Amino acid sequence: MTIADRRQDHMCRSGRMAPVGKKSGPVLRSDPRMPLTMPSAPFAQSPLPMGLDPDIGAHLEDMSVVLKSSLHRQTAARHWQLINRIIAYAASAEQHISEQQQRIRELEALSSTDELTGLANRRGLIEFANRLLATARRHQEQGVLCYLDLNDFKKINDAFGHETGDRALCLLAETIRKNLRSSDFVARIGGDEFIFILTHTNTENGRLRAAIIEREITAADLAARDRKIRLSVSIGVTGYDGKTTLDDLLRRADEDMYHNKHGRKKPAGQD
Repeated sequence: MTIADRRQDHMCRSGRMAPVGKKSGPVLRSDPRMPLTMPSAPFAQSPLPMGLDPDIGAHLEDMSVVLKSSLHRQTAARHWQLINRIIAYAASAEQHISEQQQRIRELEALSSTDELTGLANRRGLIEFANRLLATARRHQEQGVLCYLDLNDFKKINDAFGHETGDRALCLLAETIRKNLRSSDFVARIGGDEFIFILTHTNTENGRLRAAIIEREITAADLAARDRKIRLSVSIGVTGYDGKTTLDDLLRRADEDMYHNKHGRKKPAGQD
């Protein structure tokens, strides 16, 4: 090898020139100090490291896309879980409120209902009558209020017991109820006293209806200790036209009932 050949070979080895027959240019060498780790920023926003194999870079870019897609799915799944929990909570709250409202309605009904007969009690009467009289005032309507009292109720209890007395009260309640229309009203206001209201009628028709109820009660069968008990009632009748109050109606009907009772009713007991 000549001196010129040795100089050319030295320059080729040192990288200052290309071998004969090849294009000259800088020789790229991979830096062994360069880490082959994933950059912190997305690959779409950062260039590939110098000297990184293009196949490896493409693979890492695919991994970045998959990772971002997975993160999006996880975020969407958490959002749906939160929405489902909110919907479930709202449904539970709505159910609880509905149950509470139903319970309130039941308690209100119990507070205005007579436990023994299932009729309205005094409170139920007051609520119904106030609405009725307000409507009567607006529309100039008329009707009849009747005050019914069971004669000698104490004697029935003393002679036959309170269970028989309760049966007598229930018989009265059922007899009155079946003789009323759907627009009419009946209440037990205490002890052996009942109030029934006939709407859209006059006093004459009210007295006729009261007489029918009285006859049916007298003819009813009530027995205790192998004895037949004859029941009798007294009924007072008064009309309303919306210009009077409930207290006035009760007072007038009570006075009429007392006059009907006085001196003409047989004591209740054995026939």
